[in-house]
Amino acid sequence: MIKGIGVDMIEISRVRNLIEQDMGFAERIFTDREIAYCESKFSKAQHYAARFTAKEAFFKALGTGFREGMGWQDVEVENDALGKPQLRLAAVALAHFKKRKLKRVLLSLSHTRDMAVALVVIE
Repeated sequence: MIKGIGVDMIEISRVRNLIEQDMGFAERIFTDREIAYCESKFSKAQHYAARFTAKEAFFKALGTGFREGMGWQDVEVENDALGKPQLRLAAVALAHFKKRKLKRVLLSLSHTRDMAVALVVIE
């Protein structure tokens, strides 16, 4: 049973500008593994933007935003063995997820040259 749906999109140039102009932005928002992944890509900003939208979409689907002590790094985008993106929850987000007896998070990411979008479904 679906318990929440969240979608988010952002201009890739906006994320690129934040990373270039706001020292520490990437470290505040993304985990070390996410940074390593994005930095290994040719179009780094595309991958950062997709991960940013995934985190936003998750909090929308959960219906909490950043309340109750949840933060950006409590949600991490990783890829399975076939490259499919998935969310890994940690810390306060994981505790909140378990407390609400939620079962699964589904994630879809997409991007064009200019935009990144994420859809999160929580069961």
